[in-house]
Amino acid sequence: MTSSAIASDVASIAAKGFSSIRLYSTDCDGLPAVASAAVAHGLTLILGIYISDAGIVDAQDQVSDIISHFEGDYSMVEMVVVGNEAIFNNYCSGAELAAFISSVKATLQTAGYAGPVTTTEPMSTLQANAAELCDVLDVVGANIHAFFNSDITAAQAGVFVSSSMDELATICPEDKEVWNLETGWPSAGDANGRAVPGQQEQQIAIAAIAAAAGEWSVISSFTNELWKAEGDLGVEQSWGCGHLFK
Repeated sequence: MTSSAIASDVASIAAKGFSSIRLYSTDCDGLPAVASAAVAHGLTLILGIYISDAGIVDAQDQVSDIISHFEGDYSMVEMVVVGNEAIFNNYCSGAELAAFISSVKATLQTAGYAGPVTTTEPMSTLQANAAELCDVLDVVGANIHAFFNSDITAAQAGVFVSSSMDELATICPEDKEVWNLETGWPSAGDANGRAVPGQQEQQIAIAAIAAAAGEWSVISSFTNELWKAEGDLGVEQSWGCGHLFK
């Protein structure tokens, strides 16, 4: 994707009323292009340090990328998210992720960053690994996808997300801020019980999520992601919903 195309998308995101953009990693030179465009439109960034199937050792360079780019001025960084469902995907253990988060925090703090650092996983994974993770998380984040609960309809997505965030707030004993770091509804694919994908269903679900928890949620994604595998239900490419926001 070219820098001009990124700038155009970021301008559109800002015009639709969003305040922040989540990046999952620093690869493909995306950080400089997105950060430059975000600054121009007054948006903040939720930065990601992605952990792949290569493990934690392969993610360390992304910390250096962040430090090199911002050069001590992190005023536009809302938070740093270390890993995206890394435990769920068996890319690392809870203890390994906790140790890496602690290392990332120390390194970034030495480089001048004073904001929150966290990770994100499905709710059940966070609950199972709370003993290892809670002490190192500055805020508690989860990817809350109503569609993957087969009892939830599109119209119920907002209530599901809101109640899940209430539950998320109880996972760690400390009173920590909670974030829904990835949420949405697919516009195509196969039904998951009562959770039915479709353009109308997506519109209903996104409106419900935005009304119930939009201030604390990252809506995914801006456009369809055709580079992904379709997945078991054939939905993974079809979460693009930027067109629903005016």
